Amino acid sequence: MKKFVILIPSYNDWDCLDLLIPSIDQSLQNIKNEISILVVNDGSTIKHNLSFNKLKKIKHIRILNLKKNVKAQIAISTGLDKLRDEKFDGGVIVMDADGQDDPEKLPIIIQESNENDFQTITVNRTKREEELLFQIFYKLYLLLAFVLTFNNLKFGVFSYIHSSSINKILSSNEVYMAYVAGLAKHFKDKKIIYAERKKRITGTSQNNYFSLIHYAFKIISAFRYQALFNSIIISTLSVIFYLTSFLKFFLFIPITFLFLNMILFLLPTRLDRKIISNLLLNVKDTEILKY
Repeated sequence: MKKFVILIPSYNDWDCLDLLIPSIDQSLQNIKNEISILVVNDGSTIKHNLSFNKLKKIKHIRILNLKKNVKAQIAISTGLDKLRDEKFDGGVIVMDADGQDDPEKLPIIIQESNENDFQTITVNRTKREEELLFQIFYKLYLLLAFVLTFNNLKFGVFSYIHSSSINKILSSNEVYMAYVAGLAKHFKDKKIIYAERKKRITGTSQNNYFSLIHYAFKIISAFRYQALFNSIIISTLSVIFYLTSFLKFFLFIPITFLFLNMILFLLPTRLDRKIISNLLLNVKDTEILKY
C-alpha cells in the first residue's frame, strides 16, 4: 500500500497545528493508505505545545527542528531533502500550517494520486476569505504573472508530488525562492483540484502586504528570462504607440518594466548559498511526537 507524508512548514504556528492535525486525522478516516506527518519547525522562537488524544489514522508525527529560520520556502525544501535522504518512497503532500489549506481536500488528493502515482497535483484557489484590498492585489499579481510568464499561478503550496520527483524540483534555485515556482516550472502537466482558501484557524497572520508582494516577485523571478523577453516586447510596442500618439503614458510602461526586471534578477542573488548548498546541515534534530 502506498505511503504518504504530509509535509508542513511551521514558524510559531503551534496553536494552529494543534487544531489542524486532528482535522487532518478526521478527514482521512476512510483512507486505507499509511499516512504520517512531517512538520518542519523553521527555527520557531516559541516551544511547541502540541498535544493530541489518540489519533486514529495518522501513523506518526515527526518534527524536523531547524537551527536557523530560513522562511517557509527553504523549510519546505529542507523537508523534501530529508525525505530524499531517508529514501522515502511514496507520495508527498505539502500544505500550510495555518489551516487555510482545507484538510477536507486531502482524500481527493490521495485518491487522484493513487490512480496516477507520478502525476503532480496542485490545488487551485476558487475563493479567498481575505479583505477586498488583498483580493485586488492578488488579482493584479495573477494578471502580471500571466503577462510576464504565460503561466496561470493560481495555486499555493498545497500540492502533491511523488517522491521520485524530489530530485527534479530540488535541482534548481527556483524552489528555494518559491515552492510554487518550482512546481510551475518543472511540472507542466499537472492535475488541478479546485478549492476555497479557508480562513486562518486561529491567531493572526505573520504576513503583511510588503511580505506578500515580495513573495509574488520571487515567484515571477523564477521565470525572469521569459519575463525579460515579454517585457522587451511590451516596452517596444509602448514606444511605438508613444511615437505615433505622443501620449506620455506609454513611456511609463518601459520604465516600469525596467525597474521590475531589475528586481526580478536581483532576488535570486539574495539567496543564502551556504544554506541551500546543503540544506540538512541546518537540521538541529528530529523529534517524534507521542500520542
